[in-house]
Amino acid sequence: MSTVDSIGCNSLPVEEAKKARILIVDDDPADLALLSMLMTDQGHSYETAPNGAECLEKMWRIKPDIILLDLIMPGMNGIEVCKTIKNDLNTRHVRVIFMTGQSDGDTKFKCLEAGANDFLAKPVDHAELAVKINNMMRLKTIEEFRIRNQVLTETKNTLEEKNRELEKACSELKAAQSQILQQEKMASIGQLAAGVAHEINNPVGFVMSNLNTLRKFNDRLTDFIKIQSDALEDIAGNGCDVAGAIEKVKALRNSMKIEYITADLQNLITESIDGMQRMKHIVQDLKSFARTDDSKHVPADINMGLESTINIVWNELKYKATLRKEYGDIPMTVCNPGQLNQVFMNILINAAHAIEKQGGINVKTWSEGGYVCVSISDTGGGIPEDKLNRVFEPFFTTKEAGKGTGLGLSIAYDIVKKHNGELTVESEVEKGTAFTIKIPVIEK
Repeated sequence: MSTVDSIGCNSLPVEEAKKARILIVDDDPADLALLSMLMTDQGHSYETAPNGAECLEKMWRIKPDIILLDLIMPGMNGIEVCKTIKNDLNTRHVRVIFMTGQSDGDTKFKCLEAGANDFLAKPVDHAELAVKINNMMRLKTIEEFRIRNQVLTETKNTLEEKNRELEKACSELKAAQSQILQQEKMASIGQLAAGVAHEINNPVGFVMSNLNTLRKFNDRLTDFIKIQSDALEDIAGNGCDVAGAIEKVKALRNSMKIEYITADLQNLITESIDGMQRMKHIVQDLKSFARTDDSKHVPADINMGLESTINIVWNELKYKATLRKEYGDIPMTVCNPGQLNQVFMNILINAAHAIEKQGGINVKTWSEGGYVCVSISDTGGGIPEDKLNRVFEPFFTTKEAGKGTGLGLSIAYDIVKKHNGELTVESEVEKGTAFTIKIPVIEK
């Protein structure tokens, strides 16, 4: 056993030369018979051809490893046959050994120029022929190893490049998913903008009204304080009738309704503070809901997330449904609260849209088996059974054209799955639909 180091593999073992497929080409029947006998003795398979044309025809059929090619033949001589073989990309790998009685340098040069791999002098020496065939088969094995090694290297490089492309595509896909999630979130806020504006406008309206009333009260109180000051100055400086001055101030106090004003001041201030608190909560909920930090997982109270989301979508709910909340005693869990609020909002809006005129929406939370569970159910029209298994498909919607992107529930499903949770749906036509969200409890 020998070793080869020139094909990219250290100490690559080369087995004994494999048996060859030989094509013997000679116009002399005696030479053909002798060479055939030698090939049989050496265990090689072979076929014979008496001329160049038949050689080319058989070469395509038997696909030989080696051609023993006579130089001088009628019709196509050996050099013409060899050139034809070596000029074809599909056959140039076949090794050609010329057999000739001409040993001059010019003949050998022409054979080499035609693409010959080796020479044999006629009459052919049996031992030399055996060695040359064995050497060529060893070279063929080495070449196969080299090609296999090259293919493996190229395949590895291709796989590494494909892997880099996949990693890049995966990164781009994650970025696109994050962008779609944020776009859907902002689109949802856009759809709710009128309702949110209405919810803010109500407290703004009565706070403005209270401020106008407070301004009037301030003017009256300022005037009354001035009246009191003037009366005191008159009493102190002119020694006027004190009792008369007091009666005059009392009369003005009654006519200016100072008692009413002072009694109402606290109510106006309390109402205004409440209104500003309502606006503050709505703005905080919007800020929390619209934030783009999609990767931050923190301990969160899902009950608070639900309440915050309900505040955002309240204008969508209050005119169509009676909302019932049953918040259970649930543990904090590490999650992405902004993304879960997106889930709650999508399901709540769908519940409102499922109710044609008036109905009910029930929001319930509880803890069970290491999960925080949220149920959002409605008394809407329900989802037909043949469509129920498609509600989480991207772009699938049962709403009328232009009234839904078909992404809301698909995004909700993906978010819950990213939290290693479950999102399931049950529905019955004309009775309503219930979505259940289960999020694993993860302690910080």
